[in-house]
Amino acid sequence: MRGKWMLAGVLSLSLMGCGGGADDKAPEGADKAADASCADDGEKLKLTGLCKGRAVNYMNMDASASPEAPDGCEWQVMEAALPADEVLLYRGLVCGDKAVQIEVAGGAERAELQMTKAAMLGELGEPLTIGYMYTAEGDPAEAITQRARSVIEDQAEAAKCKARPANQQGWPKDAMVVDADPNGSTTADGSPVAVCGDLGYFDEGFRFWRAAQGYAWFFDFGQDLAEIDPGSLTIVAKGPDGSLAAIGQ
Repeated sequence: MRGKWMLAGVLSLSLMGCGGGADDKAPEGADKAADASCADDGEKLKLTGLCKGRAVNYMNMDASASPEAPDGCEWQVMEAALPADEVLLYRGLVCGDKAVQIEVAGGAERAELQMTKAAMLGELGEPLTIGYMYTAEGDPAEAITQRARSVIEDQAEAAKCKARPANQQGWPKDAMVVDADPNGSTTADGSPVAVCGDLGYFDEGFRFWRAAQGYAWFFDFGQDLAEIDPGSLTIVAKGPDGSLAAIGQ
């Protein structure tokens, strides 16, 4: 099925060489010609060929819930390579002459979202994992719940954990957290809350889930400002007629 490459197979192939949008085979002079065709809509993205200013029209995102860019920075549409001729579109920060870049690295059970360049954090000594990507069938909350429970060794503890709406200002409207209390876990002394393992709720960091296009996305930005807009991630591919569209539509 298009848009459903298998994590245990295809995702086990490393995608690190894909470069999050670099096209080493582009003919010399092609970029200038492509940019000219976009007029005032910015340069063309190398993988999809979309003009940056128009690419947002292909993205599944709620602009009203998108975070504000910090002073001196702006959001721009970027892309990262996926298998099966699919491309991940996302909004990333550009601050002066620095821009964030993410890549998708394969694994046996899940794919990793790795930040390879940063717009605000400075030079990265090595890629920084900011999230994971899992296949997710059926009800989004149930799919997220099962993924989070799978990494908790204590089965009694895992059984208490369930996905719930995050309802957190500044996060995507469909963001979810995996919590042991459907009303939100708290501590008697007001100390930090950390429940349901490494993929569960943590009240002192930007850690949450989203489900879209048949995938569950887990984001963990720690206490740092997110340099990508997590509500903007959209997988696109060409259909039989050659037109580009978000998968699952």
